[in-house]
Amino acid sequence: MRVPKAAGIETEYGIFVWGAENFSPFLSSQLVLNAYQSVGGPAIPMGVYYNVQTGDVAEEIDEEEVVAADGPDNPKKTEATAKTDAQTVLYGLGSLMLANGARFYIDHTHPEYCTPETLSARGVVAADKAGERIVAQCMGAANRSGQLPEGQHILIYKNNSDQKGNSYGCHENYLLSETLFEDLLRRRSHIIFRYLLPFLVSRLPICGAGKVGYENKTAPATYQLAQRADFFETLIGLQTTYQRPLFNTRDESHSDSQNFRRLHVILGDANMSEISTYLKIGTMQLVLHMIEDEFIKEDLTLATPLAAFQQVSRDLTFQSPLELEGGARMTALEIQNIYLEHAERYLTEHDGSEEQWDVWERWAAVVDDLRAGGEQKLSTRLDWAIKKNVLDRYLSTQDTSWKVVGQWQPVIEAALQSPDLLKAEALARYSGLVWDDYARQRDIYFTLRRLDLEYHDIRHSGREAGLFYRLQNGGLVERLLTDDEIDERVKTPPADTRAWLRGKIVERFSRQVIGADWSYVKLQQRPSSADAVVYRLEFPNPLLGTEQDLAGVWDRLKTPEQMFTYFLKGELPNP
Repeated sequence: MRVPKAAGIETEYGIFVWGAENFSPFLSSQLVLNAYQSVGGPAIPMGVYYNVQTGDVAEEIDEEEVVAADGPDNPKKTEATAKTDAQTVLYGLGSLMLANGARFYIDHTHPEYCTPETLSARGVVAADKAGERIVAQCMGAANRSGQLPEGQHILIYKNNSDQKGNSYGCHENYLLSETLFEDLLRRRSHIIFRYLLPFLVSRLPICGAGKVGYENKTAPATYQLAQRADFFETLIGLQTTYQRPLFNTRDESHSDSQNFRRLHVILGDANMSEISTYLKIGTMQLVLHMIEDEFIKEDLTLATPLAAFQQVSRDLTFQSPLELEGGARMTALEIQNIYLEHAERYLTEHDGSEEQWDVWERWAAVVDDLRAGGEQKLSTRLDWAIKKNVLDRYLSTQDTSWKVVGQWQPVIEAALQSPDLLKAEALARYSGLVWDDYARQRDIYFTLRRLDLEYHDIRHSGREAGLFYRLQNGGLVERLLTDDEIDERVKTPPADTRAWLRGKIVERFSRQVIGADWSYVKLQQRPSSADAVVYRLEFPNPLLGTEQDLAGVWDRLKTPEQMFTYFLKGELPNP
């Protein structure tokens, strides 16, 4: 069974408390999440327990217990404390299901936002940008709440590394048929190596977010295309926070697993550019369609996919050949061009949609510009190029170059590893560098890293806007969307998947919902009475429950009982 490749993005945001010598990422994230109650629309809370003494985060507790302790009618218990084994435990919201169909939660002590599932790539971009705005609004509310010590405020970045060896993810999710998913994981795993990994590795010049420096004991680099490339260490695996695999085998469908599955892609960067996100999602949807229809015939298996991933990230010439298992050598752009040619034939033969053709045309234009050495042409479209253009201009003002940065980088990195400068000075003199220039070169290097980070600041307006948004607001970045499209996704769910129904239920029945996840909602009729009834509504098909499916019906469903009766028996209440 072929299925549309509905998609969504989970973004784990970097969080920092300015003015704090030490801070708890979890408690800071908790302040941001709690702030949604004051700035956001209806939402369904689920919770976690945090041990103030040990810093441990307990498992998420049962949804019904959470709402009983901290329902929409009893927000004062959000910060209720309890004594457990003589240790102080703070209860707080750990997860929110929002009326726009998204989920906002804390993951590994970071705020994380997961967009609703959406059929169109443009829709995914709008939902992702809406997430940025929601997180930024909550950050602002948390900073105004008076709960932080004087002189401290929270900053949030949509990036993937703290430059201290820690990486956090931006994961893509794609709806697959059960057949294709089982082929990938169990029956025909060669598909991963022949067709999927070559695409994912070679797409970095299109959707990498750009990065100053290197981490995780990898080869030195002054500037890379990707933020995450240094953090992948194995080919296939289930884990996402250690020994990260290029292909993730997570098998949580959040749907009827007999018909639908979810592909979890973890090797991408968090993008600021709307065009970068659009191409990341749209091209992947096309490739998955072609794989499902067995349209790609060439064996593009890379000899060493992990090494190739880091090689592509470091290749700003786009001319470094990758070795294929069969002995051929091709650049990342040559591999991308093969997928492009297949996609053009595929869309012609399968009557591609208007959006699919738009994705293809933008994809082809980017590859053509890269092959022609047109980095400057992309400096208004793609994240890594936009960022690098800013950094290039800064280096020009300092009358220096990336070559000089590269000469001094090992010296500066050595100085970071040791409190005294003897080793760094010796390395500088051994490399033929003038030690008296160290302080200036260090300042230049750290300014590059600061500008890199500031590019990902999610504040999008006013004097405090982040670097990316200052560029965009100044007309220096090409856009895909309008602000109205983004604002619409802040408030309402996409109309083309079950997210529409799930979000509308949260909006209409937030006081009666006692549990929610991607594939179900539990509602309680007459919650304060002795004869309270709980209804569980299942949404096993991600493609049903759309606005069109419920046209003329939704306005007549006023109670949980009417909802349940309609979905179970198809009976509508009288007008």
